[in-house]
Amino acid sequence: MPDRAFIAARLREAWDTLRRVPAQSVPELKSSWPQVIQDLADAYGYTAPVVRLSPASPKAIDRMHETFTWFRFLEGHPHLTKAVWLTAAAGMGPRRAGHILGTHRDTVRARRDEALDRMAEGVGRGTT
Repeated sequence: MPDRAFIAARLREAWDTLRRVPAQSVPELKSSWPQVIQDLADAYGYTAPVVRLSPASPKAIDRMHETFTWFRFLEGHPHLTKAVWLTAAAGMGPRRAGHILGTHRDTVRARRDEALDRMAEGVGRGTT
């Protein structure tokens, strides 16, 4: 049976994978002309470089989709879903998550732990 640490690790991986999946956009007309440099600072490299995350692998996307199905074990409990997503997946501390959710950090911890236990129990039953 999976434990809290396994579920939390998979949620964190799903969060990271979701950040790496490219956003779908509407195809647009593109010009074959090169991009025009609009600012003198850009022309001479005085601005900070734009760093992009590497794309997610297909296996990571499959694991992310599987992990998202585990949220059905929290159906009807949005307070648990929010707490586990902010703390376990997004890596936010209970204090900061408590400020966002409007609750005390101990309440956020309790909700996170309850959500992880429900998810672990559901995954352990094999009903994914």
